[in-house]
Amino acid sequence: MSSDTQTSRGGWWVVGQFIILAMIVTAGIIRGGHYTGGLLSTVVGAVLCLVAVGFGWRGFVTLGNNLTAFPKPLDDGQLVITGVYAIVRHPIYTAVLCGSAGYALLTTSWVGLVLTGVLGVWFEFKSRREERFLRERFPTYAAYAQTVKKFLPRIY
Repeated sequence: MSSDTQTSRGGWWVVGQFIILAMIVTAGIIRGGHYTGGLLSTVVGAVLCLVAVGFGWRGFVTLGNNLTAFPKPLDDGQLVITGVYAIVRHPIYTAVLCGSAGYALLTTSWVGLVLTGVLGVWFEFKSRREERFLRERFPTYAAYAQTVKKFLPRIY
């Protein structure tokens, strides 16, 4: 992929998210930066990981050929607002955040939890860029965004 294409499609947002994800995984593996976890941490972490798998899988399947990691939609892409996309506008981001938080809880990594927060902020700004592309491309996106929350059903 050329540097121009990388920039125009929002590729640096993708690079950044994978760097943060690598840091979360590393934080769970290395010694130090851990807290004493208990049953609650394990249960909540496991539940979040299961939610991540469910939301992520449904997001991937529902998007089908429209799937791209870039904020800019594919040239021949269609607007998808059904399935899990009728629950939240960015279910794959929700899945990644739930999975990251769950992993951090399961590995008792406070550093991983902090980095999950950083990833959440990253996804907030990436999704804003993505939604500008979507509004430009699909006239009905604005109405959809008024009725469906961004990351958390009925909350945000």
